[in-house]
Amino acid sequence: MKQMAAEPIDGKSSPFPGHLVALGLLGLAHLPFVAVQCQTLWRLEYYQFFPFAFAAFAYLFHQRAVRGSFRWGLINSALVALDVALLVAGALYPSPFLVYVGAVVLCFAVSRSYADNEFDCSLGYLILLLVITIRIPLGYDAEVIAWLQTVTTRVGSRLLNFFGFLHLRQGNVIEFPDKRFLVEEACSGVQSLFTVLFLGTLVICGYRRKLLHAVLVLGTGFACAGLMNVLRIFIISVAWSQSQVDLSTGWQHDAIGYAALAAAAFLVFSADAFWDFFFFAVPDTRGMGVSSIHRNPLIVLWNRVFWRPPRQSAPKRKPGIRPGLSAMLMAGAALVCVSTMALQVMAL
Repeated sequence: MKQMAAEPIDGKSSPFPGHLVALGLLGLAHLPFVAVQCQTLWRLEYYQFFPFAFAAFAYLFHQRAVRGSFRWGLINSALVALDVALLVAGALYPSPFLVYVGAVVLCFAVSRSYADNEFDCSLGYLILLLVITIRIPLGYDAEVIAWLQTVTTRVGSRLLNFFGFLHLRQGNVIEFPDKRFLVEEACSGVQSLFTVLFLGTLVICGYRRKLLHAVLVLGTGFACAGLMNVLRIFIISVAWSQSQVDLSTGWQHDAIGYAALAAAAFLVFSADAFWDFFFFAVPDTRGMGVSSIHRNPLIVLWNRVFWRPPRQSAPKRKPGIRPGLSAMLMAGAALVCVSTMALQVMAL
């Protein structure tokens, strides 16, 4: 069944390649400001996972896209229109962030236009790997960092109180009689949080999880990353209080951080396996030869919400766009590409 689903569709029915040329030109128009946005992301340590997200998206798309299954519809056209609007606005404003978001929208339109080679769905779910690389706008990522510092310090202090370790918490500082520990960005777990969320997204896309399953996995990853970083602060504080060993600097601090990250990642994989067991497909066992009109509607609803059925046959394709219309699309894409790239280069 898998081999039959993975076979490419007859090349005679594939759309006129002008589609792909137009999409390629439109994608090329984003490059200058996308490069600027990537430089900004690289300067933020908690977003430095984005090259791995790009590589995972490209690899999974290449491995799973059925050749010749390109389909286009109204939703994809609306996504491309939104991308063009974001691209033009970002080039005029100028705003690398808007152009970057537009590039993600374009990738979503392209990915959902190809069929998955093993399951009866499109490749639209892969866009999660790119969505997670979008920086939180308007500087709210700084507020998230400050909130994480406050919450981590408060919970860590309560844990120390519960076990009877004498200390004083002032803001993001945990103070012992002869030592002060400042809970900075690294200690608050913002880096490991974003990394764990990326790993959770990779699991979701790798196993083609449905929406509710994906939300639960990401929520579990958020909770596990927070828990592991509270334990990290607790261990550092206890080591000093009991043995006068400073684990807040040097390789010891890095080792504890990596151990916390590994533990959180393990818990995310375990949570995904648990939810996969919980949301497994339910077979209709009401009898042999049950017709579709007698099937249990609750079982049908459950399987539709939580389970992706394997592909039974090659995906059907809509008729290709006429060459004349494809030529117009290529001309429009070329115009948008040249004009917006010129505006971006002038703004650099």
